Amino acid sequence: MAFFQRAGKHERDLKWARIWFKQLATFHHRRQDVDWRFSAGDVIAFSKDQRDRGVPAWKRQSMVQGLIVFRQSVQNLSSTDLIPIHQKLGEIAAWERAQDEGAETIEDIVGKINPREADVIQQLRRKLRFHGKKYSTEKAYVGKVKAFMRARGLKCSADFANVGGPDVESYLTDLAVDGNVAPSTQNQAFHALLFLFEHVFKRDIGRIQALRASKGKQIPTVMSADEIRRVFLHLDGTALIIAKLLYGCGLRISEALRLRVKDIDFDNQLIEIHQSKGSKSRIVPLPEDLVEPLKRTLNSRRALHEQDVADGVASVWLPYSLAKKYPNAPSEWRWQFVFASHRLSKDPRTHEMHRHHLHRDTFPNHLRRAVERAKVPKAVTSHTFRHSFATHLLHEGTDIRMIQELLGHKDVATTMIYTHVVNRDDVAVVSPLDRMASAMKPKPTAPGSNEQLDSGPSAPESELQSAGDNGVGHPLLESADGARPRWWQKWFAVPYRNTG
Repeated sequence: MAFFQRAGKHERDLKWARIWFKQLATFHHRRQDVDWRFSAGDVIAFSKDQRDRGVPAWKRQSMVQGLIVFRQSVQNLSSTDLIPIHQKLGEIAAWERAQDEGAETIEDIVGKINPREADVIQQLRRKLRFHGKKYSTEKAYVGKVKAFMRARGLKCSADFANVGGPDVESYLTDLAVDGNVAPSTQNQAFHALLFLFEHVFKRDIGRIQALRASKGKQIPTVMSADEIRRVFLHLDGTALIIAKLLYGCGLRISEALRLRVKDIDFDNQLIEIHQSKGSKSRIVPLPEDLVEPLKRTLNSRRALHEQDVADGVASVWLPYSLAKKYPNAPSEWRWQFVFASHRLSKDPRTHEMHRHHLHRDTFPNHLRRAVERAKVPKAVTSHTFRHSFATHLLHEGTDIRMIQELLGHKDVATTMIYTHVVNRDDVAVVSPLDRMASAMKPKPTAPGSNEQLDSGPSAPESELQSAGDNGVGHPLLESADGARPRWWQKWFAVPYRNTG
């Protein structure tokens, strides 16, 4: 039965493919001969004519799909040149569907754009928002493109007509050589320019072989349990709760700040993390030590929310189009941020007023002062708690796959970096310096015995240095028959040299 269904579907597709081919041939005044090899330009001209006649984009996309089937099944030709047309019509069809669902203008989809900015920057912002990029990514990409435009003297999109891959390659090389920027900065500039040319100008800049900024292997900074305890003693209130969340659950600072009321499950002692790095979600255990502090925080947060509702200003930012799909959601309690700001703020895209979460710089300022007062001589940041969380779990014998799930890493190779900072009990690594010092310590002698054991020298270091080369003549370094003791042969591969 399934075979006949597939065969029937293929026959229907082929039937519509022949119909669209006949209409295309009629439009171009060509004979309806299967040997006519129509080009992408012929399809575009026909699609524009259908658009002018009021044919919707989804139907024109179906037309292109039929012509692709006709090429492959009837003419046995490649249809790679028609695929971009099919994809573009799909984007237009999606925008038309958004209009039908209530989005009246493009601003309802991507937000308001500053008309005073350069046209290329306005187009870049629209594309970034259309693809669902975060606002932090938008700010970074716009900044990198503006820097590129200043360096090359570009003012508008028309100036990019003669700009291509070699200009991008030269600019990235200048960043690495003259600018001496960090590798992440150069990579960000590369991806910003790549997005600009691919999605705004619809051009391929080819392969970029710029001189890349080198990035060495980074070892994470990890605090000991005693250092973390000392830092906690100099934090209080919301800052202390956030710090305990970072260390107790392995959260990023952005994940902690974006926690909403609905994400905390006290009954099952779980915390849901949504839309984290890489648009991934995960669940982490809620530490017992944080249950009561979080309940007190939510009680005070509830009072603030009820005041906002009474004042008619209760609103919170929601991702994607949830605010349009659920009009009451921005004012509902379960969608509110746990760590909310004490004042309302304006959405930079829609210019609407919301009760947003704490600013990303608020907690780092408290943490910096706490680290100074605790006298911890390390470069401690918010991410250090996440590193310490993973390292301490690994030190206690937790499976690395479990740590990978708790951290939300896509690849276990990312989690493996923490194996480089752990002193494991099952792998004994003793420094050669400690071995030498242990061997040179005199062993205890039996009571009443004056016999000198051959476990190592007991004379001061100055006496050893006063001996001649190779320790010749010193009673501790040379036995009666001229041979060195066993401890000397074991630990020193080269003869002793007088460095005094």
